[in-house]
Amino acid sequence: MSTGQEQPPSGFWGQRTGWSRLKQLLFLEPLPGGARWSAAFGSLLLFVFVLQVLTGILLAMNYAPSVESAWPSVKAIQDDPTGAFIRGAHHWGSSAMVVLLLFHLVQVFVWGAYKKPRELTWMVGVLLLVCILGLAFTGYLLPWDQKAYWATKVSLGIASTTPVVGDDLRTLLQGGPQLGNLTLTRFYGLHGFILPGLVVLLIVVHLYLFRLHGVTPSWGQSAEQLKSKEEPFWPRQVLMDGVLALVFLVGLGLWVNAYPAPLEAQADPAQPYNARPEWYFMFYFQVLRYFEGPWEVVGTFVLPLLFFLVLFFWPLLDRNPQRDPRRRPVALGLLTVGTVGLIGLTVAAIATDVRMAEPVQAVARAPAPAKLAGPIQRADVAKVYNTNCAACHGVDGSGKQIRAGMPTIPDFTSLAWQLSQTDLEITHRIRDGNEPLMPAYRDKLPQDHILALTIYIRAFAVGLTEPAPKPPPIAAQMSPVQLYRAYCMACHDADGRGQTARKAMPDLPDLTDPKWQATRSDAEFKQAILNGKGKFMLPLKDRLGAGDADQLVASIRAFRGGKQVIQVEPHPPIVPPPDQPAVVPDVKKKPPHVKLPAGPTAEELAARLRVATGLYRQYCLTCHGTDGQGRELKAVMPTIPDFSSAAWQKAVSNPQLVVGILDGKGTLMPAFRGRVDDEQAQDLAAYIRAFGPVQAAPPPAVADDFERRFRDLQEQWNELQRQLRELSRPPQR
Repeated sequence: MSTGQEQPPSGFWGQRTGWSRLKQLLFLEPLPGGARWSAAFGSLLLFVFVLQVLTGILLAMNYAPSVESAWPSVKAIQDDPTGAFIRGAHHWGSSAMVVLLLFHLVQVFVWGAYKKPRELTWMVGVLLLVCILGLAFTGYLLPWDQKAYWATKVSLGIASTTPVVGDDLRTLLQGGPQLGNLTLTRFYGLHGFILPGLVVLLIVVHLYLFRLHGVTPSWGQSAEQLKSKEEPFWPRQVLMDGVLALVFLVGLGLWVNAYPAPLEAQADPAQPYNARPEWYFMFYFQVLRYFEGPWEVVGTFVLPLLFFLVLFFWPLLDRNPQRDPRRRPVALGLLTVGTVGLIGLTVAAIATDVRMAEPVQAVARAPAPAKLAGPIQRADVAKVYNTNCAACHGVDGSGKQIRAGMPTIPDFTSLAWQLSQTDLEITHRIRDGNEPLMPAYRDKLPQDHILALTIYIRAFAVGLTEPAPKPPPIAAQMSPVQLYRAYCMACHDADGRGQTARKAMPDLPDLTDPKWQATRSDAEFKQAILNGKGKFMLPLKDRLGAGDADQLVASIRAFRGGKQVIQVEPHPPIVPPPDQPAVVPDVKKKPPHVKLPAGPTAEELAARLRVATGLYRQYCLTCHGTDGQGRELKAVMPTIPDFSSAAWQKAVSNPQLVVGILDGKGTLMPAFRGRVDDEQAQDLAAYIRAFGPVQAAPPPAVADDFERRFRDLQEQWNELQRQLRELSRPPQR
């Protein structure tokens, strides 16, 4: 006997989870007119949103939202094949979601599915469209590349044109007067938490209203016809939804494989960039072209607001009770005009290469930007040094804590060491290393950090600002052989005889002559080393300590009788090619196409640069100096060239420079043929080319000596960057 009460669920799972009721609610909803493909696009939209959530979670687990780490973390994701695929699916999935949402909106509009009693369902759908566009906008900044930075800057400028609250709205989103860490954090919070949560809430409301009012039936069939074809959501409609989702998934995978998600250079506020808008925003920036000056607000605020208000309240504005498109000419006419206009504006934007430009009103009201950090400050060089160098060289740069176990480690505080190294040599040593003790950092640090380290190392030798009694120079911490190579070999030669430079310096002594050695005491040698002698023997008292001078005296004494020859810095070994059987070409056959050899590898370039720096230090540094200007010997050698001079660089060709190195020039420039081969002379010529010209600019007024010194370091940084760019060019043969 029936009691009229609902029967409780049966079975183990039914009694504990109410699964039968859930199944009835989710899968057994009756569909008037039966299953059809046109009803699958709403489910496809839900599937794409779930896909975006899943890929977004995976990306968020490897993303760090800060100015310093955002771009590197995205670059790390992009460099991993799996990460690149996930990021591509998320990137292109967002575009697909916008397309599907617009298509679904048009479908509902044509079907008349917004009419009574489904007005609220339409309104919630419009709010979902706004949230999805908000997700696209907030996610745009997260890679922190050039396009993301400047496009977001323009978009926030557009937001600032909102009457009354515009400036406050921009400041709220930016987290301050300029884009920075707070901007990234707020956009990350909006994109990853607030907007997705709002979308989930609206989807729940949208589905509730959809299930409350049911599927909108076709306008061309009677109620009896629809009832006769009625069937449940499961299984045919579920199968159609699944097939459409699978087709979308395969298509998205193929598209991502062919077109990975783009990632441009890291954002740099100092380098303006004309960003192109995403394709679904192109029509909007094309519209903005038609409103200038005081009319900008019409394009940036009035028209978008009017469009969304009309769209949101359209079910209340359209009083025609008919759902048949043929009986709704006004509504369908407006849809046609809007669609054609949207497509036409997008095509015009693509054809004219529309760019994003910040509104003039926004630029005029924007706060004055803070002074941009210089390259050394941006590199945070102290942190880079402490992380990569301080373990061996010490916080003070002296390297004293490990000198007992590593005697050849340089002392950066030593003026003697500083004046024996060119900027390029220090940079090269950091970048390419000197195995086994000095590792190469070219694959560990970006070029800006390597350049910053060079300047930082130079700063260890800067003295105190206040006037004080001049202290004795710090010991060079260089071996006698290194001291001789740096300060003596260019004139006295590796064997001490000085035959190369004697033509220019007739008084140059032969250090191997026993009679010359016997007529001079150690004290005289030390005096000449520290205080100089004659026109060409420069004083080294500001560079070498007393102990260094004593080492040089002992080294000079060792030349007596030709008993010592200083070994020239060894050149990198040439690895022979692997043994391969000789191939005898068949003269009867047409010779194959000869592929030109590839350019030198990074290791080969590093080896050649190492040789060039060693040659310059051994044969050129004494006369031409670490900066190539030859200022110290200009008084006794008026014709010594200034390698940093634009006029000299322009007047001397590469072949002339190579010939001058090999065969000498005039009475003061010795010939180095026999000690330098042709290829080394060409590399040395390229090294010399990198010294100039220096860009002259009037120095700004500075308040104190520290600012003046820092400005000098900044200028040295800029010059070093120019030298490295010059060195990267292949030498002209």
